[in-house]
Amino acid sequence: MTETIVLGGTTVRVLVAQEAVTVLDVTLEKGTGSPPHLHSREDETMVVLEGEVELDEGTSRLLTPGDAGRVARGVRHRFANRVDGPARVLFVCTPGGLERFFREAAAATTDAEAAAAAERAGLVFG
Repeated sequence: MTETIVLGGTTVRVLVAQEAVTVLDVTLEKGTGSPPHLHSREDETMVVLEGEVELDEGTSRLLTPGDAGRVARGVRHRFANRVDGPARVLFVCTPGGLERFFREAAAATTDAEAAAAAERAGLVFG
């Protein structure tokens, strides 16, 4: 059974959660996404399934259905749905484990707990 995690206007469906890979089907409502951050543990590939997503790794580009963007670990980036309507994106993270961050962030009741979840996941925001 697929696990669903809701974080505000972002819905994360965990499709695969293995040591080697995490696959997430993410729905981003208009105006949602992620602030600038980097992954210290995994490489991330985004494939837009529906809608449009702006990906910025220092240079901004618009990804539309069928487009993919790969972000290597250690590269600061951000992404956002800037158009009307939801966007749906498949995230493939190697190695796996990033799904734990989303579980912990959804359960966090304070900013300090959310920050600790990010630190445990090897995510650096800002």
